[in-house]
Amino acid sequence: MEAVIVVDVLRRGGIETVTAGLVEGVFEASRGVKLEADVSLDHLDHAKDFDLLVLPGGILGTHALRDDVRVRDLVIHYFQRPDKIVATICAAALVLDAHGLLNGRTFTCYPATAPDIQAGTWLDERVVIDGDLITSQGPGTAMAFALALVERLVGLETRMDVAEGLLFQGAPPAK
Repeated sequence: MEAVIVVDVLRRGGIETVTAGLVEGVFEASRGVKLEADVSLDHLDHAKDFDLLVLPGGILGTHALRDDVRVRDLVIHYFQRPDKIVATICAAALVLDAHGLLNGRTFTCYPATAPDIQAGTWLDERVVIDGDLITSQGPGTAMAFALALVERLVGLETRMDVAEGLLFQGAPPAK
């Protein structure tokens, strides 16, 4: 849910969005949902050129992302660039923690995952924005998370237009 909702909302906001998978072809996500990324990470030549890197949740997927050297290199690259945004939802904050990227940061994640994270300050909030890091708790917060990303990338007016079109009234604009 986290991946599909984020992609859908970003595209509704007019944001060019490319999904990249760890493998080529169809893969099975949580709850048996079958998905196919636009491209495999191996064939995404310009992965470091985007404005935003989003890591979706799900514990098995999170472990795969955490253990993938290509993902490690990407998140480190994005964190080192002041013009880039990194966003995680659900358990995906574990990826950042595994690579020492939550030190001194405020974040949120799936509440049951929070005790497993060694660094940073966890907040029990739907969406937390700490500069160039945007985090969210899980499936029920995916819409608010995606709208916060739209707002950051293209502004409050577009965020409000997209939210209205979705009939979403569950969260105020990001601060």
